Amino acid sequence: MNPIAYFVFQFVWFTLAWSLIARFVVWPWAQKLEVRHQLAVWVAPEMFRVLGVGLLVQNLAPDMPLAFALPTAIADTTTSVLAVLAFVGLQQNWSKARALVWACTIVGVGDLLIAFPHAAQTGAITHLATQWYVPVFAGPVMVVAHVACIITLLRTR
Repeated sequence: MNPIAYFVFQFVWFTLAWSLIARFVVWPWAQKLEVRHQLAVWVAPEMFRVLGVGLLVQNLAPDMPLAFALPTAIADTTTSVLAVLAFVGLQQNWSKARALVWACTIVGVGDLLIAFPHAAQTGAITHLATQWYVPVFAGPVMVVAHVACIITLLRTR
């Protein structure tokens, strides 16, 4: 079978699994928290997006096209930095914390919407090697976290 088919299968499966965990475990628990702490729960996984920098490491992603790796690593790192600022801002009750959550979510969703088609276009999936599980396993967590952030932000205006 084509590696892209395995990738898509695993990505869809992990998205389903993380969605079920979020819906039936995390969401009910988070609803008992203050809104700022709910948002912190959903923005927290985004702090780990810095894993995308591994695309620039030859041993982890041999011969990865730089045209894919560099913009993805930059966008993932930007999302991670925004997530850290949003998370700390929510914990410290900063007046701009919600704006930071929005910024993290917009940049992160934009990156995902661009990165996945760009990966297919550049053939990046075939160069993932040990980086394979970052987009397959962690990517769905990011998708679920972004969706939960958007729902929480919109419901609690």
